[in-house]
Amino acid sequence: MRLAELLKDIKFKNIYGSLDLNVEDISINSKSAISGSMFTAVVGFKEDGHNFVKEAVEMGAVAVMVQKKVKLPSAVTQIIVDDCRKSLPILCRNFFGNPSKFFKLIGITGTNGKTTTCFLISSILKNAGVRTSLITTVESSIMNEITTFDRTTPECLDLNRFFLKSKEKNIDAVCMEISSHSVDLHRIDYLMFDHLVFTNLSQDHLDYHKNLNNYFNVKKRIFLKKYRDMYGGKSAVVNIDDSYGLKIAKATDLKTVTYSLNSTADIRAGNIKNSIYGIEMDVHINGSQKQFKITSPLCGYFNVYNILAAIGVCLEMGIEVKHIQSGIKSMKGVKGRFEKIVLNKNSITIIDYAHTPDGLENVLKTLKQILKSGGRIIAVFGCGGDRDKKKREIMGCISGRYADFSIITSDNPRSESPEAIINMVERGLAKAGNKNYIKEIDRKKAIITALNMVGGNGIVLIAGKGHENYQEFKDFRIPFSDQEVVKDWIYKKR
Repeated sequence: MRLAELLKDIKFKNIYGSLDLNVEDISINSKSAISGSMFTAVVGFKEDGHNFVKEAVEMGAVAVMVQKKVKLPSAVTQIIVDDCRKSLPILCRNFFGNPSKFFKLIGITGTNGKTTTCFLISSILKNAGVRTSLITTVESSIMNEITTFDRTTPECLDLNRFFLKSKEKNIDAVCMEISSHSVDLHRIDYLMFDHLVFTNLSQDHLDYHKNLNNYFNVKKRIFLKKYRDMYGGKSAVVNIDDSYGLKIAKATDLKTVTYSLNSTADIRAGNIKNSIYGIEMDVHINGSQKQFKITSPLCGYFNVYNILAAIGVCLEMGIEVKHIQSGIKSMKGVKGRFEKIVLNKNSITIIDYAHTPDGLENVLKTLKQILKSGGRIIAVFGCGGDRDKKKREIMGCISGRYADFSIITSDNPRSESPEAIINMVERGLAKAGNKNYIKEIDRKKAIITALNMVGGNGIVLIAGKGHENYQEFKDFRIPFSDQEVVKDWIYKKR
């Protein structure tokens, strides 16, 4: 693409060099710059892209987008803008031809439930013969062809590449998670969403957002009329049992489909039967005589909400009820999301990504409901380093209230001291007046200890890491899987 065309709608301060260039690719990583490419110097939290401009040019970049002029050969064109991060989505839209407009784009935001809701929607659409792509924390795929990203919502450059490939594969619909970071850091700017979902909001990411109100306002942005040109949007599917969801429903200009367990929402669940074997419930559609039964191998009231969200989107897309029923029934679960592993005929392990106070409480409440007589719940969990410190004591308190025994261990300590994090969590257990706990810094030993002590009819909850296959320390990662530790324990017990 000619550089002059590539810069359409971009507000630049100055241009040094020729616009009569052909740009073969765009890069934000100097090491991936190719001959004839354009490098954009994004200022990150740890690194400043301007420090890598010269390397990108050495790799073959013929043009650079920067926030300040860099000393480069005169043959390299420099486009000076106020903010490379804000300009990058426009650059991507121009270069890739705005691929998100060629299929139905569904975005799921909220603190909890995004991944499972994406998988449920995808399962329903596939059952209806719709060709789908998926972007989630656990995995991403184009018609079952797996790809990997290193964050919940990829950078806009990666998103546009993924969408272009989806377009080329004749995909009909893409379902993706939208993190608060991706909204605030402009990763989803100028994508054309059709359906947006709000699941819930509770304490998370306060290390970044500072307070819950800021966190909510970022999430809310995609539902507001003033940002419609930036995010598109035709309908909003909103959980109004959540107080923040109720605010979204009142604030949005989009056609709103509400869901609830208790109120007069557009979509309601009733006659709910919840067990370790799954969910059975009736779904009522307000304003019509339509009512149908849903059965799902998932369990927990939090998954009832995820199912209702998926139903809301798929009804908006015109999917028949029979496909909704079959798609939900065939979605067996998501790795690391209330994932059940049978230890023996009398006890089980649940592995869950719950890393927020609300997430941990929801899972523990569900386990209380399905716990067999005489059994007990042993919770193994920790909190991540370099993240919201306020939630650590809260999560300790929650485990102290709901678990019969807690083992506080490491999660991803990152640059922090694992012992210091564990001690913060311990304060919450003390606050709850629960002395039934131990501290074990080694996560593998903590899990094995819990498995050895669970007893008949018991449940071991291993929370915090879910699908992750690593543990992250200050300067390195090690391979680590909660699932593999459990399976290895089972194998050795045979």
